[in-house]
Amino acid sequence: MRDIPAQSGLQQDAAIPLAAGRSYLPGFDGLRAIAIAVVFVAHLGWEQSVPGGLGVTLFFFLSGFLITRLLVAEMDERDGQIDLAGFWARRLARLAPPLVVFMLVSGLALWGLGVPPELGHVVAGLFYFMNYWQLLTPPPEGAALEAPWGHLWSLAVEEHFYLLFPLLLLVAGRSHPARMRLLLAVIAGGLIWRLVLVHVIGAPTDWTAFASDARIDSIAWGCLLAVMLDGVGRAAPGTPAPALEWLRSWTWLGLALLLIVFTVLFRDTAFRETWRYSLQGFAIFVIVLNLYTHAGARPVLGVLESAPLRLTGRLSYALYLWHLPITWFLHQHEGPGPLSLGASMVAVLVSFALALASWHFVEKPFWRLRMRFGGRPVEMLQAAEAPAPMPARSAGSPRP
Repeated sequence: MRDIPAQSGLQQDAAIPLAAGRSYLPGFDGLRAIAIAVVFVAHLGWEQSVPGGLGVTLFFFLSGFLITRLLVAEMDERDGQIDLAGFWARRLARLAPPLVVFMLVSGLALWGLGVPPELGHVVAGLFYFMNYWQLLTPPPEGAALEAPWGHLWSLAVEEHFYLLFPLLLLVAGRSHPARMRLLLAVIAGGLIWRLVLVHVIGAPTDWTAFASDARIDSIAWGCLLAVMLDGVGRAAPGTPAPALEWLRSWTWLGLALLLIVFTVLFRDTAFRETWRYSLQGFAIFVIVLNLYTHAGARPVLGVLESAPLRLTGRLSYALYLWHLPITWFLHQHEGPGPLSLGASMVAVLVSFALALASWHFVEKPFWRLRMRFGGRPVEMLQAAEAPAPMPARSAGSPRP
């Protein structure tokens, strides 16, 4: 009887299918919950202590990871092809309805409060170029207040990724090596471009934080992990993956967490405009890699799968949309600085209520449309699809 090749440590310990696919990802909603919590707390007035931008960077990474798994799986099923129209239609059906309702309702409320949104602001939000609109259009003279829609800049970055990345995969990423080269080039190019912007061109500080051309590599880090795991998942059992195996350890997990702390505490302006995003991307890469492939991380995965975190993660998009106008309104009454405990509780409760309303009355009705274009909304996947958590290795077992 022919011996079955042994699996590598990474293949054996994986908590998710390594090959790209549409399966349920345990803990993914929990990671989204962490991201929105960081952003929310920062906007409650704790920006000096809680790095809201790190929450957005985590959102970027997760988007790249998930979308790449879906696109690579489709390319494998369709002989290297992608149904571009179907992909873009699914993204539109997922993201546009909550955004349109948010801008309509919040815009009318702002109008009633005497802060009518500018036409350019509305168009920039609806057509996903809020980041460049803010960077290139100075606020009107004499305007005391502006509609609190500035957070829509990150939606613009993600939408630009959704538009361009499938095309890049079709042109330059039909094989695993080609995808690796493409993503490594984007990641290296992103850092080089920020260094040029800061040290050669002298671009405004906000450009490296909000412009799609300067932040797309934050999404590419998630894409890279998805592609590297897919390469391992499609390889023959026992095929080593030296780079990932090397990073899959308690030592690297601890170093990644320390690196996150360093990027938050080190306040040098040039560093924050350039290297910060690259180091955070690498650190999140290591953390998510270990979360899904390190046997010792199973308890953390269990926490991320808890009902409160899963619910918060499912609502994260609507929470991201609604929380800023709510906190903005409360800041108008309490002034700058951290909101009081009572106001913070009101912000959380009202934001969750609006997010739940968006979920039930705006997002759910469009599931059928997404499925018509070949989608399988992750919200409809059951936790039962996830592989059962594996027990940690015993003391006498080989170290991962």
